Amino acid sequence: MMPLRTPVYFGSNAKKPSCFYPVPQAADCIARVVERANAPVVYLSTDAAESETGLLQSLVVVNGRTVPLVTRPSRNSAEKWDALLYRHGLQEDAQVEAMLDKTICAMSSVFIGASGSTFTEDIFRLRKGWESASSCDEYLCQGELPNYIAENE
Repeated sequence: MMPLRTPVYFGSNAKKPSCFYPVPQAADCIARVVERANAPVVYLSTDAAESETGLLQSLVVVNGRTVPLVTRPSRNSAEKWDALLYRHGLQEDAQVEAMLDKTICAMSSVFIGASGSTFTEDIFRLRKGWESASSCDEYLCQGELPNYIAENE
């Protein structure tokens, strides 16, 4: 049996660009789902800055234990997860990378997505079609308003 994983798409909401969940609020929301799903690790699919993901990692704590957040290794990593991409000349293809993330998220035990994101909606459709959806699946901070509103520029 595969370990329970909770992928999280930590991205932007294209419909409401001035509203977002600050990292501490997002961490609290993720921790609640992780606790409910009893997930030992979280796969993080994001284009957020390393400073944000590092802060998020330090704040996702359940029962006094920091929950590991993992991402795909960088291209220059010693881990050869992407050897097949190199073999076929696809190592720089952003669409292929997005499909890898979508597949990982769609096959997970639980999925947390960003409201208003087409990436998230694609994953929810895949999970429904593949019958891999979970009762713990939800949007990040579902039902909560962001506790920070950015100024319109």
